[in-house]
Amino acid sequence: MSETIRHVVMGLQSTGKTTFAAALWYLVDSGQVPTSLKRGLHIGDHAYLERLAQIWADGWRVPRTSQQELAQIAMNLRDPKSGSNIALKFVDLAGETFERAYASREMSKDAAGEFTDVGGLMLFVSAGHVRDDVTLLDMAPYVGDTSEDVPEDESMVEDFDPAKTPRQVQLVDLLQSFSDVPVNCRPEHIAVIISAWDLGPDHDDPQRWLREEMPLLDQYLRNSRVATRVYGVSAQGGEVPEQGDETGKGDRERLLQLSKASERIRIVGNGASEHDLTHPVRWLSGLENGE
Repeated sequence: MSETIRHVVMGLQSTGKTTFAAALWYLVDSGQVPTSLKRGLHIGDHAYLERLAQIWADGWRVPRTSQQELAQIAMNLRDPKSGSNIALKFVDLAGETFERAYASREMSKDAAGEFTDVGGLMLFVSAGHVRDDVTLLDMAPYVGDTSEDVPEDESMVEDFDPAKTPRQVQLVDLLQSFSDVPVNCRPEHIAVIISAWDLGPDHDDPQRWLREEMPLLDQYLRNSRVATRVYGVSAQGGEVPEQGDETGKGDRERLLQLSKASERIRIVGNGASEHDLTHPVRWLSGLENGE
């Protein structure tokens, strides 16, 4: 049996990792549309992944994963062309571990250990978040002249809240920290997944989106000397309600009319087929021609 290539998936809270996992599992399990990678050999209980995929297929919003369920988020894929086996592990699907690490400068040994001997890193950001949209340059016209000392109004001073830090700042800090000892995470490839692409720009250029909306993260990746690709992904296909909520239908009825649930998926960038979520995973594994 060929050696298994191991990748990890990471991102802050609410960046679409859960929905991506559910859609990917349904995609390779159903075989409804052509994909670069196929479902590999799985050992153990994957009931949780199957439950997530069923919620996704039924047109409901995929629930966030609790800390107790993290160990179950792993799937094995196989490249039919090379015979390579690929293990994809979703590290802390809920995202809180990374935000706590940014604020406290500490991380548990178990969490840090997930990043050792990693071949590739799949990094999630979301086109649906606006936290990174406003910069100091944008605010300058509204601040006025700050050249003179202004008495400080203590009632307007707030304590620093790490959770309100721009996400690109948190991600760059975490990537830098992970690359150093003791974690020493130095992947050969990084695939940036921009989720909620259906809520994003009016163009299909994920690299442009990253450059314009998260310039700090874009600059860091460009200078990291790590091969990087950027993909735009709409894993759900539109706005859907929480399970059982019949009042806020959103796009659910439209999505359920598609004969193949896998066709709700849309991925753009780097020559990926329209519905093939395995394309970035195969590239992470260095399995494209010429690599």
